[in-house]
Amino acid sequence: MSSSEIMLVAATVHFPYMTAWPERASDAHRATTLEGFARMGRAFAAARIDTVVVLTSEHIVNLQPRMAPAFVIGTGESHPAFPEPQFNLAPVARRGDPSLAGELVQGLYAQGFDPAHSCELRLDHGTTLPLAQLQLPTDIAVVPLIINSIFAPLPTLHRCRQLGEALAALLQRSVLGRRVALLATGGISHRVGQPQMERNDPAFDADFLAALREGDLDRACSYPDAQLDAIGNGTHEIRNWIVAAAAAQPRRPDVVTAIPYAPGWDSGVYQLLWEEA
Repeated sequence: MSSSEIMLVAATVHFPYMTAWPERASDAHRATTLEGFARMGRAFAAARIDTVVVLTSEHIVNLQPRMAPAFVIGTGESHPAFPEPQFNLAPVARRGDPSLAGELVQGLYAQGFDPAHSCELRLDHGTTLPLAQLQLPTDIAVVPLIINSIFAPLPTLHRCRQLGEALAALLQRSVLGRRVALLATGGISHRVGQPQMERNDPAFDADFLAALREGDLDRACSYPDAQLDAIGNGTHEIRNWIVAAAAAQPRRPDVVTAIPYAPGWDSGVYQLLWEEA
């Protein structure tokens, strides 16, 4: 294989209650969630992935109000984990892929994008939790791509769609020969540091997931930021899922897990998998 190729695309929630307090959820919800991660992990293993590009969000570990670019690509040789023992997460460093990351930065510049890049990104639970739950071996490289979803103004949903399309085109032209997976993490509807943090919006989640299942990215990108704000500030993380869905086109996802609301974890649990066409 002379060019790189997107072997599969996956998306999952990353809320830390599932590792910090697994016992708070029902046995059925906990088992369903773990089996969802196991199914996706088996797909990663079967696809013999070399590098995972993680489409993730930020929890004030790298981005700050004083410097909040729309997109940041991690170009380092390795990516240390930000310590979060309160979430029962081991601080596992992940090997980077500077060659692929640099190729993506330069390729996006050529396509009219201006992503920031950093050789010193740290991974927080938005990335470390899904990788641990997937039991992703540490010899698989990781290229983090942080999408600003907290410091307004945010990149538009349409711009995130364009980013996904651009990533797919660049990987198809890559000469590095990587077997690549894209992993979107975050969302879907939730609140962070706001009243009613214990609730999500199952109706919104169902509508958004239906748009992704149907490949209707016009609909998936149609929600105004004011509506997402009203549903919950964490809902802006749907940007990560939109990038993944756009990169996966024309593939359609399988629904791996869809729990509208998991009491005790105070969230919905959703996972999608776009496998090789």
